[in-house]
Amino acid sequence: MKNILMNSLVKSIVVTLLFAMSYIFYNYELIRSNIEDIAFDTVEKFIVAKKVQKTKSPKVILFAMDDTYLKANALLDEDNETNYGFFLPNDKIADFIENLDEFVEDVEPENRPKLLFLDFDFKFTTAEYGKKLNPGDTKLAAVLEKERPYRILLPKTSKYNFIEHLQNPNIQKKIQEGKLIFVSVALLRSEDGISRRYLSYKNFKDNNGTKTYINVAIAAKQLIENGDINTSLVQQNFLKNDVIANRVWLKEYRNRIEEKNCISMQSFWTNYTKYSASCNLYDLDEDDFSNAIMLLGTTYSSSDDVFDTMDVLGSESFYGVEMHANAIETLFHLHGQLKRLGFLQSLLLIFTVFFALSVFVAYVFKRINIENEEIEFLIVLAVVTAVLIAISIYLLQVYRLWFNWFVPLILYELIEVFEYLREFIPKIIAKIHIKKEK
Repeated sequence: MKNILMNSLVKSIVVTLLFAMSYIFYNYELIRSNIEDIAFDTVEKFIVAKKVQKTKSPKVILFAMDDTYLKANALLDEDNETNYGFFLPNDKIADFIENLDEFVEDVEPENRPKLLFLDFDFKFTTAEYGKKLNPGDTKLAAVLEKERPYRILLPKTSKYNFIEHLQNPNIQKKIQEGKLIFVSVALLRSEDGISRRYLSYKNFKDNNGTKTYINVAIAAKQLIENGDINTSLVQQNFLKNDVIANRVWLKEYRNRIEEKNCISMQSFWTNYTKYSASCNLYDLDEDDFSNAIMLLGTTYSSSDDVFDTMDVLGSESFYGVEMHANAIETLFHLHGQLKRLGFLQSLLLIFTVFFALSVFVAYVFKRINIENEEIEFLIVLAVVTAVLIAISIYLLQVYRLWFNWFVPLILYELIEVFEYLREFIPKIIAKIHIKKEK
């Protein structure tokens, strides 16, 4: 029994120390690609993606300019390809906002939305050379300068943005008053080509210096909870591009309803619903619009605004505007960013689980007189895996804390490989010497 305890103790200490190193250097690419993302992708695929989750957010309503909308507006040709060039005509965006304004004016004041995010690239105008305004651009500008009971968020994707730089006093006044707000929409793509995270804020330079733009999801949460965006507070409290903290929890859709030109899809986030932009607003439940966060973006089949999101059992894709909707719900669910289980708590957990289970399995094998180290190792690995996954899921669902169940398993396997090599290499060397002597 003493040998069992000492052997288990040594292995558990080594695993714990190696885990400590991986915990400290988790943001390095080697750890991210081989350990961190594999662990979370697995939990997300089998647990997070299809678990019904209610948050304290208001309703998140995504209006999608999908194939149904484009066909209804004669923007698709016979091959289902867009026929309007690179940019969606801005007059179509203006038309939607006008219809929304009309609807909002007709609903009860307590059922009016708070925010509308327009997920379109306004880097340039839709006119030739992207500088002068064509009629569609002019119409959008005229709509944006109107008074309305909700704020509009606009993406900042480059130094130049034609709306932000319009020489229009009414537009500039709306920007100064915080009724038109420019936000970052940057999503981080890992070296494996998978998008799992958002960038908390991004800096852009202009003639007046450098300005910080907060990510749309963080901005939406701050505006709903505080009525304003505190850039300094975001920079203090939010990690900019952390491997763990900036994860977007991606949930699939659990049902789809199609009626006439209206398609609706309910996410496993209970407060997030996606509608085709061709839906009649008056057919929707006006109570859902109370303090709502609305998003308008493209999700048509030939869109380039698509992100591969995980690589466990094959990749899945989400449109950019869907990524932002999920990021909003993630932030509300976590009350901010995802945090890890504490350093000392993690080390204690790792040591306890490995030591206790190693001793238990070794003792059982001794009691039943089985001496097979390979089978014993596989059983320990299987039991430890099951226990660590269960603990990781429990901490994530109940306490909103991330514990990487995958790290100690990799390290434990390495220990066994080194032990095997330590025993095997001397035998090979001995055989070589015997052959030379002969």
